Parts: sequence; structure tokens; C-alpha cells
Amino acid sequence: MDERVRRTVETYERVADDYADRHGDRSVVADIVEEFVTAVDATGADRGTRGDEAESAETPRVLDVGCGPGWESAAFAGAGFDTVSFDLTRSFLDRARERVADATPVRGDMRALPFADDRFDGLWACASLLHVPEREVPATLAEFERVLAPRGVTLVSLKAAGGSGEGVDRSPYDDDRRHFERYDPDRARDLFETAGFEVVSVSTGGGDTDTDGTDADTEGDGTGTEDDWVAVTARSPDPA
Repeated sequence: MDERVRRTVETYERVADDYADRHGDRSVVADIVEEFVTAVDATGADRGTRGDEAESAETPRVLDVGCGPGWESAAFAGAGFDTVSFDLTRSFLDRARERVADATPVRGDMRALPFADDRFDGLWACASLLHVPEREVPATLAEFERVLAPRGVTLVSLKAAGGSGEGVDRSPYDDDRRHFERYDPDRARDLFETAGFEVVSVSTGGGDTDTDGTDADTEGDGTGTEDDWVAVTARSPDPA
């Protein structure tokens, strides 16, 4: 395992309880969750209009990559999706299992997803891909595209460039050694298009402040006040 990823996971294992407490208010990502749920629903409807009636009747399947304590996995399961909670941090998966009984917890590395091709209708990665060293992001996005069904949708949030830069961010945690990467919108779009995705939108924006008054961007949860975030919505291509 890459040393930067290993240190990131070790930090999350150690601070999992505190992290879950700090970021339990998910109203800051409610809009993009709704956008993603609507897009996944539309994917099923699109299968029906193309004549794939049997497939369109199936429950939409969603992969929550870097699920953390399972906040959004709970939302996706509540929307009626067949949801897989996926994370490399065991402590987070334990909490996800407790939070949402209707989701399937799977431990693994997003750089080598342990799933069959075309398995999912949607892939959500909120503030998780940003921990992957940039040189490994193209191959990781290729994995995202591989496990998505044709016209499957992904929504990925990334830290925007222009903040503290690549590396280890400020944090309220002692000995925080998490790795973060930052991207400007054009670079994010280019990475997705190079991986074969059809980019639907690239948006930027800030977030809210933690319940304890600290800036959430220092936590890497996708909801910073000091730093903007880049959200990419994209679809996998139709088969040739």
C-alpha cells in the first residue's frame, strides 16, 4: 500500500469516533445527494427507453466509495437502492454496518475495486478520491468506469486547488497524517474525460462550518468553509 494512503487510513482508524461526531450534520451535502439520487433513478428509466425492460425493472445498484460512517449509504438505501458501503477503514465500516442494515459493507481499496464489470448504476465518492495520490487517479477512475453499467452515473467531490496545496492538511487531530490532493475544475474534467467518462457537469462551491466551529475543510469531509470544492458528475459511455 502507498505510504501516504497507509498513513491516511491509520489516522481515520484512530479518530473515527471523533470524525463521525464532527460531521454528522449532512445538510451541507444534501443538494448533491439529491442530484445523485435523481440521476441514478434516471439511469434506470433510460434503460427502459432503450428497450432493456428486464434490466430497468431491477433495483438500482449504488457503490458508496469511501463511505465513512455510512451517512450517504443510509440515504441511498432509504431511496430504495441496492447499496454497497465501501471503505478501506475498518472502523468506518463498523459504523456503516450499524447505521444502515440494508447496505452491504465491503472493505477494500478503490484503486482495485473487487467487483465485476458493469455492476453498478451509480458510484458516489464524496471526499474520498482526494486521498489517492494524483498519479494513481487515472487508473482509479478507470476502475470507477469499469464497474459502472453503461450510462451509469458517478458523482465525485474533490478539494479545489488554491488552498493549502497538495499534502497533509491542518487538522484538530493530533498527529494527523492524512494525504489530500487538490484540483482545479479544468483538471478534474480532463481526468474524467481521459478515463472515458462523459462529463455532465463540474461545479464549485464551499460548504458549512463544523458544529464545534472548526473549518470542515481541515477534516477532509467534503464540506469546507475556507476552501472550495469541485463536484464532478459524469456518466459512463454507451457500449460501442
